[in-house]
Amino acid sequence: MRWLDRPIPKALLASLASGQTITHSSLDRCPSGQAREHLRSLLVAAMILPRRDENADRLATWTDEFLAGLPRHHVALVKPYAHWMVLRLVRRRARRRRTSFGIATAARERVRCAVRLLRHLDNRQEAITDLSQATLDDWLAGNRARTGNTAPFIKWLNGRGITDDLFVAVPKRTKPTRVNSDEQQQAQIRELLVARDQEVALPERVAGLLVLLYGARLERIHRLTTAELTRHNDRLHVALSDHPTEVPTELAVFIERLAADAATAPRARTFTGDANYLFPSTRRPHAPLHPGTLGRKLARIGVLPQTTRNTAMVALASDLPAAVISTQFGLTPESATRWAAHARRDSIEYLVARVEVPRPSDDTAQ
Repeated sequence: MRWLDRPIPKALLASLASGQTITHSSLDRCPSGQAREHLRSLLVAAMILPRRDENADRLATWTDEFLAGLPRHHVALVKPYAHWMVLRLVRRRARRRRTSFGIATAARERVRCAVRLLRHLDNRQEAITDLSQATLDDWLAGNRARTGNTAPFIKWLNGRGITDDLFVAVPKRTKPTRVNSDEQQQAQIRELLVARDQEVALPERVAGLLVLLYGARLERIHRLTTAELTRHNDRLHVALSDHPTEVPTELAVFIERLAADAATAPRARTFTGDANYLFPSTRRPHAPLHPGTLGRKLARIGVLPQTTRNTAMVALASDLPAAVISTQFGLTPESATRWAAHARRDSIEYLVARVEVPRPSDDTAQ
């Protein structure tokens, strides 16, 4: 109740009481912060506000608020770039599928990177029209992340004649360096399987095992619902992609306990009411836990998401061909092929192993 006495919620609720129409746009005009977004989620849950693609629409609001704090000569360049290239691509993608947290985060970083380049030029007392290939290369300094996030901005500048045919060579992807040894990975799996509930909370245990065993992304794990759990031949399957994956009995027991807990939590119910989130938000009703929050919870129990996922993917790519990894774990064919290259494995071994598995005879089947 003390939350209602804070300035922003108080002002918004006063507006509601005065009969003014509350819309997503009117909320966006209020100061940014957790209070605004928490109130938005409550209003959506109460069906006062319509549902929307939250990550895409919050990205648009963030862009306008971010631009408001920039010098005019930066806004003159970054605003059209952000709206007509970065946001346009996100919205185009949103027509086909929901905008993920990762997509929105990557879009923000592209806008920030454009601003960093402009600040670098300001420090050199140079205008964007003075940007040379040598200056650009020196600023990129072979940094793959910076180069990838800067490339779209340079392409946009070239296309509008602001810069003169500058070129950004994105370094090739390298083999992941942050990986555990097989012994470390197996030890973490054993620890989560045998740990007591007082030592490791059930949600963190399940999420950690999904990362350690299947290289599942937090962006996928945090949205899992009870509807994505199925049983076939008395074995539990979890839909980590379009194709459900059978999980071992030990993990199945934990997942079914988590599903039972979710089924009794009204706030864990999805907005459509047809399932319950396995990892519900503690702040927002009818919403999943934020992937960043889930990642921090895993880090506190020693499961570093990127490191453990890298290790799991290398192990899977060592045992399965790229085509299987792609369909079973929701990777693009290109990404699955890269993991296979990292593991240096040929799918012929997988096919040979399948042929060598003895098939039951007709008499045995009977």
